[in-house]
Amino acid sequence: MSLSTLSSAQLAQLIGLVKKRGVLQAKLDKVDAALNALESGSSVPKRRGRKPGRPALPKLALKGRKVRKRSKRLKESILKLLKSAGSSGITVKELSAKLKVKPGNIFSWFYTTGKKVSGLKKVGEAKYALS
Repeated sequence: MSLSTLSSAQLAQLIGLVKKRGVLQAKLDKVDAALNALESGSSVPKRRGRKPGRPALPKLALKGRKVRKRSKRLKESILKLLKSAGSSGITVKELSAKLKVKPGNIFSWFYTTGKKVSGLKKVGEAKYALS
């Protein structure tokens, strides 16, 4: 087999196979090194440390975290503001400003938990009242 008689497709295939052989040879060398280390009595040191990805949080950051029971507090505070607003109601924007909660969370609360509250009515666009 001479290189001058090979077609371009055969040459490309030959190059691919040589690359694969190089990769497999490197893997085989690693396996041989591990076997030799085990036979000689010394073991291959294990890789230590974190896997690549997100870094670990510092221990101080974990101490300062508080677990909040947001849903129960949110329900109580929304109902309190709705009672104080009266029959005219209060808008979601006003609620979110007073409670320091994102408006999306307030809308979500009305469509999930708010459905279960008796006497809660929608009186306008993004405006709710408690009767």
